[in-house]
Amino acid sequence: MPTTPEEWLPLLTKKLDERQPRIAELRRYAKGDAPLPEMGRNLKASWEAFQRKARTDMAGTLCESMAGRIIPRAVTVGAQENTEVLAARRVWRNNRLDVVFDEAIYNAISVSVGYLIVGSRNGAPIITSEEPEMVITEPDPAQPWRALAALKAWRVERDGRDFAIVWANGVKQLFTRDWKRPTGGIRGEASDGWEAVEGGAESYVGEMPVFVLDNIHNMAEFEPHIDVIDRINLGKLQRLVITAMQAYKQRMISGAVAGKNEDGDDIDYSRTFEAAPGAIWELPEGVSVEELGGEDIRPLIDAEKADLRDFAMVTRTPIDVFIPDNQSAAGAQNTQKGEIQKAKKRIARFGAPMEAAILASLRILGLDTEETVHIQFENPEHVGLGEKMSAAAQARTAGKSLRWIDKHIMGMTPDEIATEEADLAEEQLSSAILIGAASGDANA
Repeated sequence: MPTTPEEWLPLLTKKLDERQPRIAELRRYAKGDAPLPEMGRNLKASWEAFQRKARTDMAGTLCESMAGRIIPRAVTVGAQENTEVLAARRVWRNNRLDVVFDEAIYNAISVSVGYLIVGSRNGAPIITSEEPEMVITEPDPAQPWRALAALKAWRVERDGRDFAIVWANGVKQLFTRDWKRPTGGIRGEASDGWEAVEGGAESYVGEMPVFVLDNIHNMAEFEPHIDVIDRINLGKLQRLVITAMQAYKQRMISGAVAGKNEDGDDIDYSRTFEAAPGAIWELPEGVSVEELGGEDIRPLIDAEKADLRDFAMVTRTPIDVFIPDNQSAAGAQNTQKGEIQKAKKRIARFGAPMEAAILASLRILGLDTEETVHIQFENPEHVGLGEKMSAAAQARTAGKSLRWIDKHIMGMTPDEIATEEADLAEEQLSSAILIGAASGDANA
């Protein structure tokens, strides 16, 4: 087993390079740049442009729909207000963790894995979301969101250098090298040529500051169903081809049309029967023109919808995400249950590395708390305000505190709850003053 950053470097760079083609393919699908259907060599640019019209961003739509149900809102530390709570909220605010965590979650959904790295600047913790094109880890078998060793490699074009950091066994080592190619990024070429930077080694205390958000089965949400996406795009291409061909009606002439013009030359009927608006054709006796019938494209459209329903079924995504047809309220609710359950599983899965990143940030601040760090997410069921109010009234009748209702039913963050309590206290004070003044006027 390697122990030093120098020993881990070639292993991790090789692992990063081997993964690049798969990540690149998934990234293309997630960005709506799926491979062109029926792609072949030496195709004309006009045909490639036509093929692009056959692609629909099914993978990206799926990822956006799922990400819309996994929204981190706030962080809590223990059950009481204390120094750790206030510090965690500052870390959240200063790092804009709602955005950082959202980026890491989207990477995990769209390309199977996302990364969080915790560092410091002027003594303040910095949490960043890193793309899997530049970061890779050797996961801890017991807790896969933690790392035994980690690598980040990147390119700085203005310096003409590549850089890499390796974390291993309490040491963070910086490496560098010349560009392997004059242009382009680090992707796909991380192996070989590295040299340790003199004085570039630092020690870190505690666990590895690189945390992994790995999606279930280590796959992107759409990855098991890429064949369905390709089938949908191919069916759309075939429909577009038929539609385009039928835009130019094919005609045939029956009967004897061979003949000579006044000069004795063969008649050029391609000019005589030129298809143009307002054109009038003079046909010889016994000659007729027939127009070939068109192909009915409705079965192709129905087949495409059937494929979309299959895709929605196997990915457990509401069908109205892909086919916005009218549905009853009950039908829409039923189709959302699968996606909601998927979102809840991923919230439980992604929450652990996010909470570990917050805990590592608190340690940088010298706050090694034993309290439970918890990331608060929005309810993935997208409950309406009316339903929340009804549930809040029932919870209050059952004896729940206002703070519990604000947190668990209304989904408010700790800062929002504190503001709400301050506003309520101010309203109660104002009401008491008004009642006291009215009582004094009455006694007078």
